Amino acid sequence: MNIKLIKEKWIKFYKRGFFTGLFVLFFICVIDQILQTPFFFNKLNSNNFMLTISLIFFGSVFCGIVSFIFLILLSFITVPKE
Repeated sequence: MNIKLIKEKWIKFYKRGFFTGLFVLFFICVIDQILQTPFFFNKLNSNNFMLTISLIFFGSVFCGIVSFIFLILLSFITVPKE
């Protein structure tokens, strides 16, 4: 197990997963608002705006956690350089 990899790269992996998730979910929300009948999100209005924003944020946090779990799996596979 390569603990050094986790210590050095965990912030980078989490940020990458978080911002990728944020961008993708925001993009899906914007495209979904253009459509006549949305697939993933409801049409935005004053009643459900905060719910939609919080879903995008928590989805991005989940993507960051998934990328961190991927880093942990990588640390099991790789061998540290001595």
